[in-house]
Amino acid sequence: MRRLARALAVLAVVTSCSGSTKAKAVEKPLGPAIDEKTAKKDASGLVEEIYDTINRGKPDNLFSLLNDPLIVFGPRKVDGTITRSEALVALGQLLDPKSKSRTHVRSASLAVMASQGGRSAWAFDVLDVEGKQVVGLAVLTNDDDLWAVSAATLARTPTMREIRSELKKVAVVPPGAMSKAPVDDRADGAVEKFKRGLLDQNVWGEDLSNNTAALVVGPTAGDVTKGKKDIKRVWKKRMDAETRAAISGEVSANITPDGQLAWVTAPITRVEKDEEPLPLRAFAVFEKDGGNWKMIALHESLALDEPGAGAAFVKILPPAPKAPEPPPEVKDDKKDKKKDLKKKKDKKKKGGDGDELKAKKKKKTASSEDDEETPRKKTKKMASDDEDEDKPKKKKLSDNDDGDDEKPKKKKASSDDDEVIVDDEDEKPKKKRKKRLNDDDE
Repeated sequence: MRRLARALAVLAVVTSCSGSTKAKAVEKPLGPAIDEKTAKKDASGLVEEIYDTINRGKPDNLFSLLNDPLIVFGPRKVDGTITRSEALVALGQLLDPKSKSRTHVRSASLAVMASQGGRSAWAFDVLDVEGKQVVGLAVLTNDDDLWAVSAATLARTPTMREIRSELKKVAVVPPGAMSKAPVDDRADGAVEKFKRGLLDQNVWGEDLSNNTAALVVGPTAGDVTKGKKDIKRVWKKRMDAETRAAISGEVSANITPDGQLAWVTAPITRVEKDEEPLPLRAFAVFEKDGGNWKMIALHESLALDEPGAGAAFVKILPPAPKAPEPPPEVKDDKKDKKKDLKKKKDKKKKGGDGDELKAKKKKKTASSEDDEETPRKKTKKMASDDEDEDKPKKKKLSDNDDGDDEKPKKKKASSDDDEVIVDDEDEKPKKKRKKRLNDDDE
């Protein structure tokens, strides 16, 4: 463990000694643009030279790379900005060429991306340091065809199980938590975007998930995501987990001399749904896009310290997420027209039904009036029938009756004006007797 701590300290010091930054850099004429392939090759050569110098244990070979001031963050809580004089002393103690114990650093996946014009670049690597995994993200600059490290962050990558165990001890802290590096005014646009993305993670995700060269590095072992498709997938999980963060320390930022890259970093406390608050350092690299800054790389790292060392950081929490707003109503003219047409039809139909109901009602009323008159007529008819029953019934004479027989006569009653008909049946016996007499005469 002591050898690992010593190796990490050496790596931090060497990285710091390899670059410089200023609150306000002195602008000077830049040389001609450098071919992208050449820029990547030369910048990669600088990083490989640093590794080789550490492995050989010869600090004198690093003096030509020293600049003042020097900026690095991590891998431990106390590792931050170091002056050149402090770096020389530290290197003399840690990289003793007479010592039999040497620090071994091996690169696993070095990747360098040059900016437009080839005068700046950013580099990422996964290192094997004394058998332990360490990741690093750095910003490189070219000055008079000499490459140097402008800023960097280094961190161990423990497993999630180990992190949860240390969280119970409140021993998780941001790397370089005590660092107070300045902020260059020219990087204000990048700083503003960095801060907005802490609460609205979609601000960062929009940039990272739309760039094929983008990179996202998390605090745990193997948590490295590259490319648009994979970053979109990872970022969706962050959004679903309601990820947000609050700044828990000093913000530092600077811009490369060519104005193409900017870096912003700060200790933060990240919160996710159903997870404990996690102290981290967020280190972001931005590239110039017209008048805007777009995030192209993000490294979130942590350090493990003494129990209780993270108490001050877990108390600084971001506000709760806002409730999602309902989507705005989209006016559909076609639907509105159909709706209006339907209303008109319904209204027309309703009006027609109303007229029909009125007609039915009128008919029903007339029918009721007729029904009232009908019993009266029926009563009158019944009365007439009763009177007819009292009148004598008419009987027709047979065709065989003689012409001299007189037909029954009708007599009218003068008093009641009712007709009285003589019953024919009274005459029938007389007719029969008359007929017999006629037969006898023959």
